[in-house]
Amino acid sequence: MKLRITLISLLLLSLSPLAAQACPEGHNRSLAYIRRDNNRCEGLLDSRDATSNISLIAFSTSNLDSYPNTLKIEVPGTGNRQPNIEVQSFYRNYRLDQLDSKYSSSGFLFPLNTNVLKKSGIPIRLLRATAYINRNSTPFYFPVILGQPSDRYEFVLYSPQRNTFPTFEIRSQGKVLSSNPRQTPRRGQIRFAWKYGDAPAGTYELYIVDGEGQERTFRFQHDPSWL
Repeated sequence: MKLRITLISLLLLSLSPLAAQACPEGHNRSLAYIRRDNNRCEGLLDSRDATSNISLIAFSTSNLDSYPNTLKIEVPGTGNRQPNIEVQSFYRNYRLDQLDSKYSSSGFLFPLNTNVLKKSGIPIRLLRATAYINRNSTPFYFPVILGQPSDRYEFVLYSPQRNTFPTFEIRSQGKVLSSNPRQTPRRGQIRFAWKYGDAPAGTYELYIVDGEGQERTFRFQHDPSWL
């Protein structure tokens, strides 16, 4: 029985995003990852968490090419359930999480002072953002709007090992809406942009199969009225 519980726990961990880092107190002038203004954890980490799993590190939309003084981070569609919002950059190991976002009629909002991002020299194009809520221990993703939305979503997967992805699809109700197989072995960040166009509101899937035949499904919500 104990072995069974352990195996189930490991499976759930493999399907869930990484747990939050320990977040110490510190001086706001520091660029280190610390608790800031009692409403977020933000800064540069000494190292990244090791993972052996393929993970979704970005599902976002933005029309910005530079940082405003205050970056509006918005997550629509979760109702009154506060989402887990994670913003990161592999450049300089930047991380922002444990946000105290506030509910509004358009979704959960967080106004981010961009001093740390600017002083760290992290280009806005290298930011990766996700937001999710758990349903039956499975993460469901919602778009993160950075500033103002564009006409497309950016998805970024992280693969810790070199791999191909002969199946790389956006699906809805069993239909393939977009396909972009990756036949060249790669590790690290794998980007994919999807122009959602007139896609109706509903639950969608980012469905991938790697070169070893392992399947992964990332479920996400889309609604054109949010954008």
